[in-house]
Amino acid sequence: MYNEYKKYIKEYFSLINLSKPLFAAAIFTSIAFKFFVILLPFIAALIIKSLLADSIDQTYFYIVLYFIAGCLGQFFKFLNYQVSSYNTSYIYKTLHNKVFNKLIGLDSHLAEKINKGAMMNIINNDIIDTSKISDDLSEIITIPFQIITVISIVSFSNPFCALLMILFVFLYFLVKNYADKKYNNFWWKTLGENDKFSGLLSQVVSGLSEVKIFNILPKFNTKLFNIERRHKTAYRQEMRYYTIRNVDVDILDYIFRVILYITIIYFIFNGNLTVDILVLIIGYHTQLVTYIQNFINSTADIRFTSVAVSRVNRILSYRAKQQKIHFGKLNQDIVDGNLELKNISLTLDRQTILKDINLKIKPHEFVAIVGYPGSGKTSIFNLILRLIKPTHGKILLDGINIDRFSRTVYTSNVAIANQTPFIFDASIRKNLDFVDTDIKHQIEACKIVGVHSFIETLPQGYNTILHENANNISNGHKQLISIARTILTDAEILLFDDVTTSLDVTSAKSLPKVIKRLKEKHTVIMITKRPELMMAADRIVVLNKGKISDIGTHEKLLKRSKIYRDIQTAIEEKQEGTDV
Repeated sequence: MYNEYKKYIKEYFSLINLSKPLFAAAIFTSIAFKFFVILLPFIAALIIKSLLADSIDQTYFYIVLYFIAGCLGQFFKFLNYQVSSYNTSYIYKTLHNKVFNKLIGLDSHLAEKINKGAMMNIINNDIIDTSKISDDLSEIITIPFQIITVISIVSFSNPFCALLMILFVFLYFLVKNYADKKYNNFWWKTLGENDKFSGLLSQVVSGLSEVKIFNILPKFNTKLFNIERRHKTAYRQEMRYYTIRNVDVDILDYIFRVILYITIIYFIFNGNLTVDILVLIIGYHTQLVTYIQNFINSTADIRFTSVAVSRVNRILSYRAKQQKIHFGKLNQDIVDGNLELKNISLTLDRQTILKDINLKIKPHEFVAIVGYPGSGKTSIFNLILRLIKPTHGKILLDGINIDRFSRTVYTSNVAIANQTPFIFDASIRKNLDFVDTDIKHQIEACKIVGVHSFIETLPQGYNTILHENANNISNGHKQLISIARTILTDAEILLFDDVTTSLDVTSAKSLPKVIKRLKEKHTVIMITKRPELMMAADRIVVLNKGKISDIGTHEKLLKRSKIYRDIQTAIEEKQEGTDV
């Protein structure tokens, strides 16, 4: 058992930055509080003894002493609560920041290990549970001091009663600890099923329209039934041991009380026990039961919370499959936007994604990247954004290796608008404020992309609150706001990842004009499936199986690139199918 808790505690301390002064203060105030609590039955016995000896002055003295000890105990209890509160808040804050910063720096492979439902439960619940474990640590450190002190005092008064107490402590803890361990195991299983349910629910909510259209609901119901069945089985076992731990085991306490009382009566009738010692033993027996209960509850909480600790540790101990990205110290913020990919190759999970990519993009040039799914388009963007590192080769910005730039300089000069943009649960203005708080700049950016007029028609205009992920406006308008936010970054290099997917026909057709204006101040690189954007591009890069197949204008590629012609044919057939 000792090794089990040692493992839990070791894992806990590996997660947090414990404030040693706060923890030491918690231990000290806890010991002080418990010391004065232990004194109370002893002083009560002295009061009875003085009273029986007709010593009125001593009796009053011990009554005053009892009052002082009680008040001091409550004072240190108050201090202990205050210190524990500060300690818990400190741990919660530091742990919350660690998890948040870890999630920000992780790659997409984390979702393969931890589903979204489990991740939300970890962030919302497990961090709180983990931050409270310091209180339980304080208890398991100080409660043995109480138990040993109580039994020692009783042993001086009546060794046989002390022996009974030792036997009771041993049996009570043994049974309850076993039940708690079993309960915890089944609780872990029910929690795992809850995570699966949360993940399933998240999938249904995210793809609700597809679920209805393709009649996938019966399959989800089958999955839900299996989750509920496993949860029900685990929960029944969990409650069985919960009952043993919190109800059945108390029978031991009643049996012990009967044996103890019979023993005390026997000693009194034989003249081996006085009334004051009777008061002392009964008082300490009541305290002892409370101490054991608190100790077991604390160990149970540690084992219970160890589940939360392990789940938080799954995130913090996760190691990205890609090597960690390190930024340099170069703070040169005057960038022209001359980008070069030099001999770039990329291998992920032993699979070649890109091979020998050589590409030079001039300042104020509009370059479109096209290719079949899996050809490596998104990987090129991820490399430029420094989300991943190339296996071989290097990327140069104005002739300087991008590894040398500081994070602030590089991220301020390279921005992206994604195919599925993320909009914060805030007003349109607040969403734009994250990049630029100047309302004039915001309006200008929205005018450039053609969404300003729509915003003006809204009841609160730019102060309109966008619901979670902007579900109260169309996907097209959400995308245009996202593009406007990207423009506001004033980055020299703008990346657009198939942003026309959710745009209506009118907005999509106006996008070439928007790009034409943008390239006056920016270098624009776009992954696209739109022929009108390919035609507007200065150059088109055709990717095939991780290699550059050809580079040229729309007209030249139609003449000499079979892959490009096939892509155009596939686009036309898809558009015809949509029209039908």
